[in-house]
Order: sequence, then C-alpha cells, then structure tokens
Amino acid sequence: MLRELAVNTRVIYYLMALLGMIGVLAKAVNQQTLNQMLKAAGNMSKSTHRLIKLVRAKYEHACMVHDSVENTNAFVEKYIYEYRGFLFGIHTWRQMQLLTVWFVGILAALGAFECYITYGFSDAAYQYIETGLAEMVLLFVISHLSDEQYKLNAVRMYMVDYLENNCAFHVKRQRTTDREELNVIAAENTGKQEWEEKKGEREIHREDNVQNGNKTKVERTELPINIEGEPRAVEPARNPEGNSERDVDRDSGRNAEREAAIRQILEEFLT
Repeated sequence: MLRELAVNTRVIYYLMALLGMIGVLAKAVNQQTLNQMLKAAGNMSKSTHRLIKLVRAKYEHACMVHDSVENTNAFVEKYIYEYRGFLFGIHTWRQMQLLTVWFVGILAALGAFECYITYGFSDAAYQYIETGLAEMVLLFVISHLSDEQYKLNAVRMYMVDYLENNCAFHVKRQRTTDREELNVIAAENTGKQEWEEKKGEREIHREDNVQNGNKTKVERTELPINIEGEPRAVEPARNPEGNSERDVDRDSGRNAEREAAIRQILEEFLT
C-alpha cells in the first residue's frame, strides 16, 4: 500500500523538492552569516557584531587575568565554532548542504526502484533518475558557488591579527597606566600622611613652646617687688669694702626709691 501510494501520488518528488529548498536555504543563511562575520572582523575595533564583541571582551578579560593568551588561534576558533548565526551553527548549515545532496540522490534511487518493481523499466523510473541527478548536480554547484572555508580562514586571520597586534598592546598599556596611577595615588596618600604627622609634631612643639614661653613670662614677671602688698624690706647693704655708713644709707635709699617707682609702673600697667 505504501509502495503504491509513493508511486501514484508522487510523494517522492515532493520530498526531493523540499530537500532542494532546504539545501538552498542553508546555503543562503550560511553565506549571509559569513559575510557579516567577515565584514565585522575586518573592523574589529569599531564593530558591534555579537561575536566580535564577545571575543574582544573575553580576550581582554583573559589578558587582565593571565597577562596574555598563549594560543590565540585556538581561542578564536572556539568562539567561531560555538557561534550560532540563525538557529544553528555555521558547521551545521554546511553539513545540511551536503546532506541534502545525498538525500536527494537516495530518494531518486528509491523512487526509480519502486517504479521498476511496480511497472518495470518505464518512463517513470527514468524520470526519477534524471530528476534526482539534475537536482544533485544543482545543489552541489550551489554549495560551491562561494568558498566558505576561505571566508572562515579570513575571519580567523582578521580576528587573530587584531587580538595579538592591537588588543593585547592596548590592554598592556592600559594596565601600565593603571599601575602608574595607583603608584601616584599611593605616593600622594603617603605624602599626605607624612605631612599630617609633621603637622601634628609641629603643633605639639608649638604647644610646648607656648607653655615654656608662658612659664618664662611668669618667671620674668616675678620681680623682687611685692606688687600686691607693701614693698619688700630691703636688707641693709653690707660694707665689705669698708665704705662709710653714710654712703651705704644713700645707696639703700636709692634702691628703695627705684623699687617703689617700678612697683607703681607695674601696677598701672597691669590694671
């Protein structure tokens, strides 16, 4: 029953046509994806392509963590292999192109065999063979209209060149700049701390000097005169050199008058 259905309703022709459309669609999707990748890889510094932005960010992060990436080719190929342009990856679309060619040939051989079993060598069997061969050749030619492997190699070359010759140097220079800024900030903080310490020491010395100055001032104001009370009693001067008593009394009177005058001046100044 299935054999008669396949022969009489031409289901195999419809399946062959569907596979041909899938092969052409896979080629178109893969071609568009590779063209976008090639255009973005040629201008990686300004590109907003999803794959380029991802590879650039991952590479910069790896350089910051490990200083450098040992195998840039493997790094780039990993992200190209995992990239999905439209539903599937690039490798999957390429495999679909090849598989459609083989499946079309298998369906054509199956249809010709069914016609041979049912009707013998008839025109229907030859039509299946001719249609299958023509579609296989057409899909094979379409799949080779553009060299996809060449475009993949070009994308890889552009990305590796940018990452090794531009991105790595930029990251290294940025790290050097950041390190210098940190050193400058650390030096400024150290200098500020030392200045604050010196300032504190100067304030402490100033307070000590003020206290010492106050003591010196108090000591200076302590004259041999009793300002608040009566003048101190002046002891009579001795006469070690044998001066007359009149000269000694004269000197004592002068000293008493001088002390009285100094006391009066200090009282007026302090009041």
